[in-house]
Amino acid sequence: MVLPRHKLRGLSFVNVALVAVVLVIGVTAYFLFFRKDPPAASATRPTAAVQRGEVTASVSSSGTLQSSQTASPQFETSGTVTQVLVKVGQVVAKGTPIAKIDPAAAERQLRIAQQNQIASANSVTAAEETLSDAEEALEAAEEASASPTPTPTAGQQQQTQSQGQGQSQSPEVAVSNAEASLAKAKADKEQADQNVEAAEAAVDATTLKAPIAGTITAVNGAVGSVAGGSSSGSGTGSTSGQGSTSSQGSASTSTTTSGSGFVDIADLKALQVVAAFAEADAIKIKAGQTATVTLNAEPGTTLTAALASVSPTPTTTNGVVSYSATFSLAKLPANARIGQTANVTVQTAKVADALYVPSTAIATSGTTYTVTMADGSGTREVQVGVRGDSYTQITSGLNEGDQIELLQGAIGTQNGQNRQGQPGGGQLPGAGIGQGTGAGGFRGR
Repeated sequence: MVLPRHKLRGLSFVNVALVAVVLVIGVTAYFLFFRKDPPAASATRPTAAVQRGEVTASVSSSGTLQSSQTASPQFETSGTVTQVLVKVGQVVAKGTPIAKIDPAAAERQLRIAQQNQIASANSVTAAEETLSDAEEALEAAEEASASPTPTPTAGQQQQTQSQGQGQSQSPEVAVSNAEASLAKAKADKEQADQNVEAAEAAVDATTLKAPIAGTITAVNGAVGSVAGGSSSGSGTGSTSGQGSTSSQGSASTSTTTSGSGFVDIADLKALQVVAAFAEADAIKIKAGQTATVTLNAEPGTTLTAALASVSPTPTTTNGVVSYSATFSLAKLPANARIGQTANVTVQTAKVADALYVPSTAIATSGTTYTVTMADGSGTREVQVGVRGDSYTQITSGLNEGDQIELLQGAIGTQNGQNRQGQPGGGQLPGAGIGQGTGAGGFRGR
């Protein structure tokens, strides 16, 4: 059967259209799935030159401003508070009266001790007189026995026997007994003297005095409360005699107040920073290192500090181990207050006139360090010295001016900690003076 010519033309058109559709689909598939894009210019890594200058490494933490000298004095003689002589915010000198308790009981004990002291002194005097008489009697007996005497008559013999019967002890025994009595009387007198001193101290302790100079930061007691009678923790108190205690104010725990002492005192003129460092950073710091401090309340002010001490014992919080470090400040802003947040950076290492590269240019594999040369010659192994987050000292393997590639990302900071393959701290080294942030810095030339 032969189709008409007009029908053949229709079939040819459909075939052509189908072929065109297939070609479009094929070309599209090729571009989508098989064709590779040419390398983009933006994929080229940034480069940096090997520079020479000062490289520093540091660790950072945050803490609070605290007073370097505090005290919480408490009464060491129990009694009812009759007077409170200070208020919060008042500046006191060492020895300033703070509060008083009823002294009646302490004064009564002092009077009794003084009476006992007088009685013991009289006993010593009487014992001394008895000893003196016994010694004179012994001396007379020794003289009588040494000189020749005529044969006594019958009447004299009878009189001597009567006198011998009247004596209860020999002169030697009398002297020995008198010496023992005097020794006991002197011991009693010494104890009585100590009791008087203790009673006087107890009377003095009815007035609580400031153990240090400073500012009253809290008053924890009140008139009418019962205070004292607790053990001393620190301060200038001393214990003596009959369990009484003399105190110029010692830190202790009150039995009736909410604070650690009757009042809290802090020297606000001598503030320090106490900050906790993670164990990995704590091993890098030691007493005597310099540090810089910034206060959140004074963001534009940088303070100079020195690391005074690092606690030898750790503190563990939620499984994280840290060590407390104390920093002394050379100078404080006028508005500095206890409890303000302080950010501390401790310089742990520094080297001058050193070759350095951005830390983001160094690839680490175990103890091997390599950099990628920008001239296309591949990687080169290097030896490193001081390592900061921003810049790292190169001790061998590179020369000043060599161009190297950075790893992925530009030089920057990320929470003050460098991450391999991520931005580090600071800016690209160049002429002039710069300072990296985080745990590294440089001083170019």
